[in-house]
Amino acid sequence: MQCPFCGEEMVRGYIYGDRYALKWLPEEKDLVLGLWAVGGIKLGEDSPAGRPRVQANKCNTCSKMIIDMCEEND
Repeated sequence: MQCPFCGEEMVRGYIYGDRYALKWLPEEKDLVLGLWAVGGIKLGEDSPAGRPRVQANKCNTCSKMIIDMCEEND
């Protein structure tokens, strides 16, 4: 994949979570009790090992990442 910011080739990989799914929240929404992302959008799916993961492409030139919100069906 080409980086849309600088045009260089991006490296495909994954961001792994620990116990809980990764979630996206809008900037104006706070965590409940500073801990839980209630109502957030879940990113990615559980990996074969049961850990949450989301595919991400990283540009080594401009230090940007592009994250897919759910697994692609290869």
